Amino acid sequence: MRLSYFYCFLLFSFFLNSCNGQSTENDMSSLAFLSFLGNPTNTTLEDKFQSVQLTTFYRKDGNLQFQDILIEYQLKTAKGESESVEASMGNPNEIVYNPNTNQVAGHFQRQEDLYQTNSLVFSHSDFSKKFKIFLTLKKDGKIISLKELTTTPPNPPAIPTNTIALPTISYETKRTLFTSGGIPTEYQVIYIKFQAGADLSAYTRLDAYIGRPNVISLAADNYNVINYIKVSSYDKFSGYFLFLTPELNSAYKVIVVGSTADAKGNRSIDTVPPPPPPSPCAGSVTAPTTIGNCATHCLVVDLVGNQLEYTAQTSIGTTAEEYLYIDSTSSTVSGGTGPASFAYIEHFSPIGIGAYQTDPRSFDVTAYNNACVVLSSYLVQDGPGGFSDSYLTGKVTVP
Repeated sequence: MRLSYFYCFLLFSFFLNSCNGQSTENDMSSLAFLSFLGNPTNTTLEDKFQSVQLTTFYRKDGNLQFQDILIEYQLKTAKGESESVEASMGNPNEIVYNPNTNQVAGHFQRQEDLYQTNSLVFSHSDFSKKFKIFLTLKKDGKIISLKELTTTPPNPPAIPTNTIALPTISYETKRTLFTSGGIPTEYQVIYIKFQAGADLSAYTRLDAYIGRPNVISLAADNYNVINYIKVSSYDKFSGYFLFLTPELNSAYKVIVVGSTADAKGNRSIDTVPPPPPPSPCAGSVTAPTTIGNCATHCLVVDLVGNQLEYTAQTSIGTTAEEYLYIDSTSSTVSGGTGPASFAYIEHFSPIGIGAYQTDPRSFDVTAYNNACVVLSSYLVQDGPGGFSDSYLTGKVTVP
């Protein structure tokens, strides 16, 4: 309150003196003093950085060129719990530090050394630009030390000439099932290989890029690849580049890029997806049908309305047989229980000449979800001619 009264008193004195015709110099001195009271500045920054090193690196990803800016620093004393190191980056004519507000303004990127690595990294997509960076030490959110840095753009590396021919490449592809979190997923696996015996010892870079055949391409320098999906580095221990994709039926183009110390080259190859696994119902027949030879051993299958019906049959041509057994079973193609129950007959001597068959078994095709059913039968005969048996099986399409 007293300070407010004092401020008002000085302001009144200034106007009073002006009216009394005192010098302009005295008037301006009074105004300067009032201005000091109303707008305090912070000019107490200390140099708390022991050392600061700024390095820029050139990086190219496809047809995009970047500069990575690494700032490494050391403080004179260990950082306190309420202190943090932060860097702000901006265009040289836009970013400024305002001592009145104790703030950095005009920046477009800001990084804090959250993980206490004594370093900060910026990346920018224009590798040729210069930037200004303010490296600050803050305590309780206020800047207590500041370093002003200016970057120097990195020089892109020289691209070697396109003068070498990479060894011939080939590919293999297959389907493989991987399980993650208890959920099985089928993938297309693609291996890209160099010809057997190829000498790769001189190559400092060997990368393979995969993409859509009409989209992926080499950049104008014949060295970098653009519009690719994935990149794989050469595994010299296994001897191939490896790609995994859940797109089982997709074809791809693969571009392999290699370089030595003074030359570069490339190869490309188009892949074809692996054929799908054969249908579990491949080779199934439609009803009505007979599987086997009924003169010896067969399955007779018929379709009556929605009912698929079948019996196992055999024929005995002598009265000398002492034992006869025949059965019929049904199952799914995966080996599960079939839609119809098990049936069998068994006879002991005397066994007459004639045809023998199991009781018919049937099931409703509209209530069976699989595309086919596996039918099978086992036959055993024993007599003066010795023991003999026969196993018969076949897949029948379920309409």
